[in-house]
Amino acid sequence: MKERHWTSLVTSLRHGQCVLMLGQEVSATPAEADRAGSRNNEGFAEALMRQLADELEEDGRRVIGDSLAAVAQQYEDAAGYGTNALRARAEKFYNSDALAPSALHRGLASLPFGLIVTTCHDDLMLRALKEAGKSPLAYRYNLRGDKRDNPEFVLSGSASAPVVYHLFGNAREPGSLVLSENDLLDFLIAIVSERPPLPNSLNRALKRSGQSFLFVGFGISQWYLRVLMKVLVRSLELHRTASSIAAESLRDLSESDRERTILFYQRGTRIEVEDADVSEFLTELGRRLAAEGGVVPETPALGPRPRVFISYAREDGALASRLFEALDRSQFAPWLDEEALIGGENWDQRIRDELAATDYALVLYTPALCRKADSYVNQEIALARKRALGVRGSFLIPLRTADIDAEDRVAELSEYQEMSLRPAYFDQDLSKVVSTMLRDFQRRNR
Repeated sequence: MKERHWTSLVTSLRHGQCVLMLGQEVSATPAEADRAGSRNNEGFAEALMRQLADELEEDGRRVIGDSLAAVAQQYEDAAGYGTNALRARAEKFYNSDALAPSALHRGLASLPFGLIVTTCHDDLMLRALKEAGKSPLAYRYNLRGDKRDNPEFVLSGSASAPVVYHLFGNAREPGSLVLSENDLLDFLIAIVSERPPLPNSLNRALKRSGQSFLFVGFGISQWYLRVLMKVLVRSLELHRTASSIAAESLRDLSESDRERTILFYQRGTRIEVEDADVSEFLTELGRRLAAEGGVVPETPALGPRPRVFISYAREDGALASRLFEALDRSQFAPWLDEEALIGGENWDQRIRDELAATDYALVLYTPALCRKADSYVNQEIALARKRALGVRGSFLIPLRTADIDAEDRVAELSEYQEMSLRPAYFDQDLSKVVSTMLRDFQRRNR
């Protein structure tokens, strides 16, 4: 890669202006491959493809095709299988405890990306970011939904709290997945026709001036992945950016195929292809970033962080602490009695003072809360309801953790719009809660 391209990429990384575009061909290390049932240097999507093919062949069916999309289409079309079986199979595979972030995931997680757009169905990048001590938020596109199913979100602007956006859906929501060839066609039609549209917040983030893009894992072996990348580049207008790099190893191609691949990437775009082992490329990128002084310190946010009061039944203390820690890592100043109250304090008065000063009150709406009749949490809800009368926009938000029968519901919370905070989908649900509060806080302070 030419020196000017290295300079451009490193500079954009230092200043938080580089977006990672992550494809499905992310390989596993030998130990990770063994745990996941994949082979060394085999991407997890490729491993799922092989498992689908094995299942079809065990059923006496001849499998044609060497891509996940092609084999998934056969699986979907085969009698006795179908769409639901395909999505259930993918959900089980991608959510398996055997899958773990690869060395490549960890290498990428160590770099200062504020936005990561991925076509992977798994949450391995999210997990790698958390292992790196970051506080990522995850969102996904659902081509089968409408605008309400693809909500806006707020970018933190910080590499310590990056957004991971799943273009092909997330295995935590099987109905959002893009797996088969028909799914790919539907996805491309949806993106081009904007039915449903991608969130404006994503489009704005991708079209910021002076931004660069690093493409990793879009591969050289599958033409449909190359075409997909080209459509994304054109549809999202990424070809207008000053600098984009595709780090892909082309060493297994013949000289003529290598030249054709590079021309395909470059034609009509500004994508430069770095023909190198991706791990070696990331090592060199990290070395150059460090040599330039690392990441430019982030400018502190203007004004105080939004204050959040967490109200909960004592039985839900573990979940309340988890919520407190997650909000504290994000862009909020949460308050939790267990964390803030000290010996000798007037409990009643301190809680009144905090509720009077807070920007939001989150109530953990759980079966344990529903059993309360005359406890501190009931008093907190009563005080929060009074405070809500004088606040423009949202203030009191019940966070429902499970289904609650009508006869068990808390009448005092019935007039407030609930949001989900299911322990099994904590990160996914929390990202929506955070996005809602940040948008409301911005509107409130215009």
